[in-house]
Amino acid sequence: MATAALSHRILPLRSITPPASASEAKRQFQPSPPLVLPIPKRLSYGAQKCNLHIAQSLSSSSSSSSTPRIPSNPSTKLFVSGLSFRTTEESLRNAFKSFGELVQVNLVMDKIAKRPRGFAFITYATEGESKRAIEGMHGKFLDGRVIFVEIAKSRSELRQGSMENPT
Repeated sequence: MATAALSHRILPLRSITPPASASEAKRQFQPSPPLVLPIPKRLSYGAQKCNLHIAQSLSSSSSSSSTPRIPSNPSTKLFVSGLSFRTTEESLRNAFKSFGELVQVNLVMDKIAKRPRGFAFITYATEGESKRAIEGMHGKFLDGRVIFVEIAKSRSELRQGSMENPT
């Protein structure tokens, strides 16, 4: 049986001397300046793109558009998590259609693995239908897995929540 030889390095302890004066103590224990890193082009481009998108949506909201829009009421859009990798959009539609008129079913896919990532967004026509879907499907089995259904949160709400509770 071969044993690995471990080498230990013992480092000498530095002698710590108390500061002679209060000004020396302040200088000795001053925090280092904050580290400032440049924003990568990829991120700054995304911020510019986001600002452009916001500006376009503000200008288009003042003018009437002929394209049909998905209802903007956030309580009609649901977040479904805990989905099986075998779940399809069709099986989601079949499971949720009994609670009301489905406007949109978006099963989020992994582009590399070409399979569902385990969550989806479902939009109903009315708030009442979405509440019935939450009551009827939260904690139920779909394709062999327990699923969780809740009202979808906007990205800004998710960011605010993570800022309040940093881990």
